[in-house]
Amino acid sequence: MAPITHVVIFQYKSSTTVEEKQNVASSFLALQEKCLAPANPGFAFPGKPYIVSIIGGSNNSLEPKAAGYEHVYVVTFASPEHRDYYVGLDPEYADPAHTAFKKLVGPLLVVERIAVADFTDGEWSDK
Repeated sequence: MAPITHVVIFQYKSSTTVEEKQNVASSFLALQEKCLAPANPGFAFPGKPYIVSIIGGSNNSLEPKAAGYEHVYVVTFASPEHRDYYVGLDPEYADPAHTAFKKLVGPLLVVERIAVADFTDGEWSDK
């Protein structure tokens, strides 16, 4: 199975402080160690971190289409099943560490807008 790349981009509320932004950034990057595999067949090592990698930084694009987005994160998962558990669209099958993180950055707190895109390198579909 091919890895899944998960891209997340934040635009913060104008009231969000630098310290809050730094807290979000460090908390996001910490998910690589905090997100632990459940005891499910799709995860080889239950109780161990399952995210392949997380990288991130401040958006430094000069293009108008950057649209005020400030922080960009790229998360790599070994499989769609790992991504699905992380994203947690099914509350019964959701990573508790990521669920807690979402509460930290939720729309009512510090983030104004979030853009998300997932892809498998080299796969193209006609949706």
